[in-house]
Amino acid sequence: GIHPFNQPNVEAAKVLARNMIAEYQKKGQLPPMNANELTEGDITVYSDFKAKSLEEALTKFLAYAKPGRDEGKGRSYVAFQAYVKPTDETYAALQKLRSKVQRKYRLATTVGYGPRFLHSTGQLHKGDAGHGLFIQFTSEKPEDAPIPDEPGKKASSISFGVFINAEALGDRQALLDNKRKVLTFHLGENVVGGINKIAKLL
Repeated sequence: GIHPFNQPNVEAAKVLARNMIAEYQKKGQLPPMNANELTEGDITVYSDFKAKSLEEALTKFLAYAKPGRDEGKGRSYVAFQAYVKPTDETYAALQKLRSKVQRKYRLATTVGYGPRFLHSTGQLHKGDAGHGLFIQFTSEKPEDAPIPDEPGKKASSISFGVFINAEALGDRQALLDNKRKVLTFHLGENVVGGINKIAKLL
């Protein structure tokens, strides 16, 4: 039968994220992504293919979409995973981007703020039939805060910003390990401007 509380793929992502954090605590930086890297302005994109521009990277990635034999079975969807600070402006930019993808590619889309969405749709993304396309957004965290290593102590080896980006890296690797397609945009400090720039590429 089906175990409603079993989430093996989510647990795998947590283990990977913990490994990322452990490496940061040892070396002072998160491990590099094993991916093709392209920087254009303030935005860096990481992909499993080579591209000469952000537009080419986004177009190539969305070309992975499977239209399905009809409007139902086998059809791809696009999940936007925003590991950034939630604001009204960011939400509006994400909605604009998803609407453009819906109209141009006729695909269902979802939007979630990470790592929060991992507790709701994280298992679906890695344990479903495998038709999802995952676009991650990460950023610099200028308004960062340290996480105490022990309750009541001030000593800290990581910050919330590092923790969130480690969660993004861990989930990215878990998705790749489950043969999912992932495109990661690092937006720098201008999150809204970066998302709007990407939307204009469509």
